[in-house]
Amino acid sequence: MAQCLIPGCSNNAEHNLAIRCRRPDTSAIWAPNSQAFLCNEHADQGYRIEINLIPVATRTITTVISAGGIVETRTTNINHNSVE
Repeated sequence: MAQCLIPGCSNNAEHNLAIRCRRPDTSAIWAPNSQAFLCNEHADQGYRIEINLIPVATRTITTVISAGGIVETRTTNINHNSVE
């Protein structure tokens, strides 16, 4: 099981962070999971989340997540077209 992303936390973590780009009908154009996980305690505490979008022409989504400690990065291919 993954370890919690919060520095100093040794709890097992089962809550995966993800981001989604939704169409008006709420279906997703892309919705990759990250490599970052939170434990029960830290999933419930609340957060300020900052998102920095950097356009690339690779049809991939790369998530980079840190809570001030380890940085978790994952790249996922975009499998859908923006209009379907």
